[in-house]
Amino acid sequence: MNLLYDKFLDYKQIANYRVEYELDNGISLSVKLELSAFPHLIGLHKLTDMPIIRRFNDPNDKVVSAKYITQKIKQQKILTDSSVRASQKFCDIEDRYNNFSKENLLSLSYTEAIVNFNPSKIGSTLKSDFILFERKDSGYNHLCIATAVPFVYSDCYPESFFYRPNDMYIANQTIVKVREVRIYDQNNKIYLEDTLIK
Repeated sequence: MNLLYDKFLDYKQIANYRVEYELDNGISLSVKLELSAFPHLIGLHKLTDMPIIRRFNDPNDKVVSAKYITQKIKQQKILTDSSVRASQKFCDIEDRYNNFSKENLLSLSYTEAIVNFNPSKIGSTLKSDFILFERKDSGYNHLCIATAVPFVYSDCYPESFFYRPNDMYIANQTIVKVREVRIYDQNNKIYLEDTLIK
């Protein structure tokens, strides 16, 4: 069994979906779930003791891109569940890796959101403007959303997904509720539409 490959196939089912969130402060976000986001969302970039990941993180390396990484996952050779778990850095992504699923990503539509996330409050390097979060067991799942162009909310992308056993990323931030959510499939057909606050 190769859990990394299984997680990739699970995410691939919603790759190129577009999710629109209307927040109760009037902001509307449109987020495209690109297949190329998978390596970063699941946390592979943190496994810096793996040579292929060091190359992936190197902005000067034009060969090892997100597409290259996903090809290696599909081939089930260099990047497998066992190679990821063998990394000395796996403990840094273990909760994130174990909690990553299509279901957990989509369930973050029924939640609250941090707006104008301020990373300096916690010493974070996240570039996200928004974080959707949901209580999960004794902690929280987080979906971090960044804008490709500052203040242009119609072209957002998922920067990160992670589980945290505490509210470190949530405390002392501005929080609003998700009012409405619309999820469009790869063919731009409504997959799900829901009003959460009337």
